[in-house]
Amino acid sequence: MPVLVDENARSLLKAVPYFRALDDNALDAVGKEVVIRHYQAGEIIFLEGEPDAGLHLVTEGLCKVYRLSEGGREHVLATLRPGDSCNEVPVVDGGPNPANFAALENSIVWVISAESLSRLRRQYPALNEMIIKNLAMRCRQLVQRVYNLSFLSVTGRLAAFLLQQSEESGELHRRMTQDEIAAHLGTVREMVGRAFRELQEAELISIDRHRIEILDREGLRELT
Repeated sequence: MPVLVDENARSLLKAVPYFRALDDNALDAVGKEVVIRHYQAGEIIFLEGEPDAGLHLVTEGLCKVYRLSEGGREHVLATLRPGDSCNEVPVVDGGPNPANFAALENSIVWVISAESLSRLRRQYPALNEMIIKNLAMRCRQLVQRVYNLSFLSVTGRLAAFLLQQSEESGELHRRMTQDEIAAHLGTVREMVGRAFRELQEAELISIDRHRIEILDREGLRELT
């Protein structure tokens, strides 16, 4: 179902870094290329290795980008909230989807096909510059992830993860199981449990009925 272009739709598109530099006429053109899709919690949206599924923009809910090892172990590459996007690389290079994408909660996702985005890029050259900048930002994030996996202990990775995921109040955005957190950190649940105990004993965090509160942000940063 194509998106109805109105002020709300323009605001949603404006929240996506790729489209911030566009004026209202250009945003309307983008909106006309968008297809709205609804997904239930746990539903797979696309799979790694399949033909390019297009640029995906999360407008409601929560989704994850992840890969699976040959043994079936999951590694979460990113958690996407409203305003976040994924699958930019195949849209640009024409290759297959580089990862899997699934809904963690009931979600609404806007999709722009590679063909549509290519047409928009020719029509609005400012899009090309924004895509380059955002791909560069993603490269920096991947370099940081490689650094964390290579040089930080699991406790250090957990500290970095909690800092990234926390809100200003010091609480996580959503309750996550240790298995889910392990999937983000590239480790196993037992190691995550040990890392949580170390952070608690150092009085950097507190846990009450699965509610995690950050007590010392600077102390966590020193571990990263």
